[in-house]
Amino acid sequence: MVATSTLSSAFSLRRFVIRYGVYVSLVVLLIAALLLTPNLYSEQTLTVLLKQSAQLGLIAIGQTLVLLVAGLDLSVGGVIFLTSVVIARVSNGDDAQLPVAIGLSFLLSAVIGVANGLLITKRKIPPFVATLAIFILVQGAVQAYTRGVPGGFVPEGLSVVNQSAGFISIPVVLWLALTAVFAFVLRRTAFGRRLYAVGSNPVTANLSGLAVDRFKVAAYVLCSLLACVAGVVLTGYVGYVDRFIASGLDLDAIAAAVVGGTLFTGGRGSVLGTLAGVLLIQVLSTMALLLGLSIQTQFIIKGVVILAAVALYSLARAD
Repeated sequence: MVATSTLSSAFSLRRFVIRYGVYVSLVVLLIAALLLTPNLYSEQTLTVLLKQSAQLGLIAIGQTLVLLVAGLDLSVGGVIFLTSVVIARVSNGDDAQLPVAIGLSFLLSAVIGVANGLLITKRKIPPFVATLAIFILVQGAVQAYTRGVPGGFVPEGLSVVNQSAGFISIPVVLWLALTAVFAFVLRRTAFGRRLYAVGSNPVTANLSGLAVDRFKVAAYVLCSLLACVAGVVLTGYVGYVDRFIASGLDLDAIAAAVVGGTLFTGGRGSVLGTLAGVLLIQVLSTMALLLGLSIQTQFIIKGVVILAAVALYSLARAD
């Protein structure tokens, strides 16, 4: 009886860590911030923190989708840069041309997503290699198109993304809305359930009659489209074309998804966990900045947090 009780307690603890670990960690971090960096709770700091979280969060939703099918997308930085260049060059500062520029950006992003998916499913290229190659290809194509000098004018109408009501801004509302949409899709629709099935065991899913390759391609297309949304938001936020506009966001998005409980092996994770992971990483970075820590120290702290999260989830899932 004692052994049975001990096993039951261990199982309950593992289940608690898997389901709620990231949320508990976020609450603890917010309490620590209240004690160590109370300035984090000022309206100005919160506004900036949430805007940055939204920019990262939009990309992280897409990364969660491809991680659920045991994939990875390193091309999102190229998609964001391409989106910024297309908006500036096609519209050339004209608000009337902004819908055309954004529409073209979404079209090109979808093509990139399809290319990623087909390389991985049809050519059997590992996701890391395939998406990295597409990233390099997109970056090279944009550099050739702009002759190494990304330019153009961002329409003033796109600056609407900077508007805030208190510390709530349009990007934050968009991020939360898309998180809610994809949380519903993943948990309450046939598409979402099949996405989990494909990631959990593609062989069994295929034998069950699921079009495994199509679901994987769909995940990459959605990831690219979400990166395009992030590109539109970032371009409006920055106000000009910057080749380093998405620097580091691709890896941070993957980190946020993993910290939020999404597995690299696929089949397990949620966008709500990713949302908490995004906030945890962003709050941690803001605290480090407010404490005056060097950029090197900030990278070390972020790396330790990611390693700790992966180790904790691995131990929690161990038999």
